[in-house]
Amino acid sequence: MRAALALLFVAVLAVVGWLVFGNGDDDPSLPSVPQPSQPAPAEQPNLANGASPDRTDQTPVTQPTTKPVEPETAPQPAPAAPGNVVLAVRDVSSRESVAAFRWRFRSGTADEKGEGTEGRAEILLPTGNAGTLLVEAEGYEPLSRADFTPPAPPSPATTLDLFLVPAARDAGITLHVHDVALQPIPNLRVDAFALTPQNRDGAWWLTPTLWARRNSSANGAYQLPALAPGEYGIRCVAVDEAGELLPLLPFQRTYSLSGTNGFLEDVPLEPGALFALELLDSNNQPYDPAKFGTATLALRFPGGPTVQRKWIVRHEQAEAGAIDVLPGIGVATLAEAIPGGQYQLEVFVNGDPRVQKQLLLRQGTKNVERVLVP
Repeated sequence: MRAALALLFVAVLAVVGWLVFGNGDDDPSLPSVPQPSQPAPAEQPNLANGASPDRTDQTPVTQPTTKPVEPETAPQPAPAAPGNVVLAVRDVSSRESVAAFRWRFRSGTADEKGEGTEGRAEILLPTGNAGTLLVEAEGYEPLSRADFTPPAPPSPATTLDLFLVPAARDAGITLHVHDVALQPIPNLRVDAFALTPQNRDGAWWLTPTLWARRNSSANGAYQLPALAPGEYGIRCVAVDEAGELLPLLPFQRTYSLSGTNGFLEDVPLEPGALFALELLDSNNQPYDPAKFGTATLALRFPGGPTVQRKWIVRHEQAEAGAIDVLPGIGVATLAEAIPGGQYQLEVFVNGDPRVQKQLLLRQGTKNVERVLVP
């Protein structure tokens, strides 16, 4: 009986255990392990407005005062040395400034070059040696100035007035004549000479002229009469309105004309001295070559070579000229101005020396000398 009760008690416990713990699954899963909850990401502070990342309150933070950084000052270049040469470049025809030009200076190993605008360039050239200055511009012939010596300090800058000739030239000869102050010569006398093998290498300006012309031009521009193809010598002197010589040195040059070529010349006339000689006989009267003999005249630098010169004697509207000889009775004047300075005058009569005298001819004026011939 007791054994039966014990078996019944065990069966009841088994049924109760099944009811309590059984779930109907053959492979119960392990319980999941709860994970700790992750806090939401905190809002990142805006560092652009200066907030500190370690502060959670809204208390404004005082920023330290900082001194603004001063920008670095670039080093200033040393001032350029002043130029010692000023180029003034103009058109020989219009006298207008050349808009743009190039220059180059060569002296020994030095080779300087640059550009100019509006007819001007202030340049610094090496001093101590002479060199060649070349100026070029579009539409013009190159202009070269040889043996130019730039001034050295403390001398002031040298200004060079340079006139460029247009590359395209008309046939014939055109002269633009002015003095050293660039003032135009309003009255001019021009002599033309035909050159031959006999006179080409000699004093062609003392031979008979092909023609002589006198004209006026307010701007100093003179277009010479047309010349047939050939070789010519051109000589011009400045005169006043009445045709009397002015104390300016003559200009002379030779040209070879083909009939289609042309020349445009810039002609500067430098100051010179005029000279007039009045020879008197023993009675203090004008010397008469027909009565006392041929008077030969020689005017040269002291100790220098003999120079042939043309003398002219005028009587009313007529004039007589001769080379190194008194042409007639009256005051004899040189046919052109000569450089001022010391000269030696010699007078011979029929080859015999009669007078030897030292003269000082002043530049820019007419010098008159009265000489008694014994």
